[in-house]
Amino acid sequence: MKFTTRLVLLVTVLTVSATLVTAALLTWTTRRAIITEAEASGEKVARLLARSASLASSIPTEVESILAQEMVAQGTILGHFVEAAERAGMPPEEINRRLKSITDDTTLDEIWITDDNGHAYLHSMPGVDFTFSNSPQVQPQAYAFHDLLDGKQKVVNQEARKRDIDNEHFKYVGVGGIDKPRIIQVGRSAKFLEQLTQKVGLPRTVENLLADGDIDAVWVFDRKLDALVGPGVYGANLRDGPNQKELGPVQLVIADGQTRHVESRNNLSVIAPVRNEQKEIVGAALVRLPMNRVWATVQSQAEIAAVTASAIAAIGILLSIAVARYQSAPLRRITRAAAALEAHKFDPKLLSPVLRRRDELGQLARVFTGMAGQVAAREEYLDSMVKQRTEELENRNRSLEGLSAALSKYLSPQVYSSIFSGRQVAEIASKRKKLTIFLSDIANFTATTDKLESEDLTAMLNRYLAEMAQIALKHGATIDKYVGDAVLAFFGDPESRGVKEDAIACVMMAIEMQQKLKQLEAEWMETGAERPFRARIGINTGYCTVGNFGSPDRMDYTIVGGEVNLTSRLEQSCEPGSILISHVTWSLVNEMIDAEERPALSVKGFGEPVRAYAVRGVKAVAPTAVIRKELPGMRLFIDTAAADRGEVRETLAKVVEDLDNA
Repeated sequence: MKFTTRLVLLVTVLTVSATLVTAALLTWTTRRAIITEAEASGEKVARLLARSASLASSIPTEVESILAQEMVAQGTILGHFVEAAERAGMPPEEINRRLKSITDDTTLDEIWITDDNGHAYLHSMPGVDFTFSNSPQVQPQAYAFHDLLDGKQKVVNQEARKRDIDNEHFKYVGVGGIDKPRIIQVGRSAKFLEQLTQKVGLPRTVENLLADGDIDAVWVFDRKLDALVGPGVYGANLRDGPNQKELGPVQLVIADGQTRHVESRNNLSVIAPVRNEQKEIVGAALVRLPMNRVWATVQSQAEIAAVTASAIAAIGILLSIAVARYQSAPLRRITRAAAALEAHKFDPKLLSPVLRRRDELGQLARVFTGMAGQVAAREEYLDSMVKQRTEELENRNRSLEGLSAALSKYLSPQVYSSIFSGRQVAEIASKRKKLTIFLSDIANFTATTDKLESEDLTAMLNRYLAEMAQIALKHGATIDKYVGDAVLAFFGDPESRGVKEDAIACVMMAIEMQQKLKQLEAEWMETGAERPFRARIGINTGYCTVGNFGSPDRMDYTIVGGEVNLTSRLEQSCEPGSILISHVTWSLVNEMIDAEERPALSVKGFGEPVRAYAVRGVKAVAPTAVIRKELPGMRLFIDTAAADRGEVRETLAKVVEDLDNA
């Protein structure tokens, strides 16, 4: 985008933004003034309803208090009746019949009388077996009467509430026994209390408030958030009920007595506390006011702001174009001069008209001309330095490549790769891992090589170790070290295919090494060696400590631990030309490897005999059994008894085709 265009846009945006901000502030101020007025009006209505609701809520409370006193007297009379009846020898069936008669003919709906264990053996509810519990989890409502048995309370007056079993509004009162610890509970329907609340005149007042349309809805709640009056309570079902955004502040108002407001797109809700004559909070009143007049005024202000912004924007565009034409011409010349300097074609005459100016642009042109000469000289110097540094870096890279290649011959490929890829840090550290350890050496090496010249011995030993190393790397082993003719390697770190797969790979590697050594024996016998090389191999699986050991200046990546010592003992107990594995390794490879258990070994440093197995080879696979083949980077498994052979052939052919195209 050109500078002229940017300048025009900048001036236009600043002008329009200032106008819009001013209009937005004016609109917001007007809106807040209207909302404040609506809040004040709503709060007055809410407080009026709160006072009315306070009067309305106090009447049912007083009635319930009188009712409770009456029910206490009824329970006490029933206690005397039961005590007298049982003393007279009246059977429980007759007492229950009389209790049922009382509930049928009086205002009482339920009678429950228990023994000293809380079991209601006398009651007015035929066919019901009930025992009072002291657990609120088992009986959320009835547990409160259990204190009558212990004498902790003489009377339990439970406020009218909805029962858990049927959601009916009920009131219960209980007294203690006359002759012994027992619960005497009487209950009656409290539905008339709800009806009384509807008859005190508050719903009619609310209907009159809603008639002129200045108020959308009014609700009055008690402390349990039950709506005493409001749309949907007395029949005005067309209005929406209170939402969660309004009910939350209602709970807070009931808790702390502070008036609150809730604002939404279409309504303004004012919530005020309802207090009784003792100034106690007994509920809350919610008044919902419409916001349509507020939004109409806001929309009018927004339209005025849009027209004003458009006019100011037009004037700003004209002014910015005039300013841009005067200011952009020198900048275009400086831009062309910068491009010429970049292309090494700068001529000071390009800026001669700008150099005569006395403002900031003229000063910029003069500074630019002076810097251009310095830049040209510095570029020439930097080019020579870059060329020199590039040659030095190339020489250093070649030196590092040679050093890296030489270093790779002293480390196992896995360790070398993990160090140079950054996965492993060259510091003193170790970890515990389950590894399969391999140890081999040539039996009677000294006697075998006594008659060999040092040159022949060196050639044979290097050939042997090279062949063994190639096989080890093929199977994925980490070569720990060479100790003369001995080779120590392990599977499972720094890379692992799984404990079982690592153990199988290790044993397969050992078998291939013994086979290769037989070929080497034949070659060396032909060249004059009198005694063959016979290797002993020990293999064990267990937890080892693996990592960098030594000092910060000289460290070795190796493994230590009792399992390494056990591997050494297995190798020493092995017959020349054979492989001896531990019981743990055998349990991991026995599905594929044919091995014969040998007599348990008494090994120095181990308290119990060690079970060992001599490897005889790989188990033969039946034609209709499983075909399994594992190579580095490949794993093949085919169950010939279950697989469709035609599909297997097509799949393998497709794999070969993909491999050729890869």
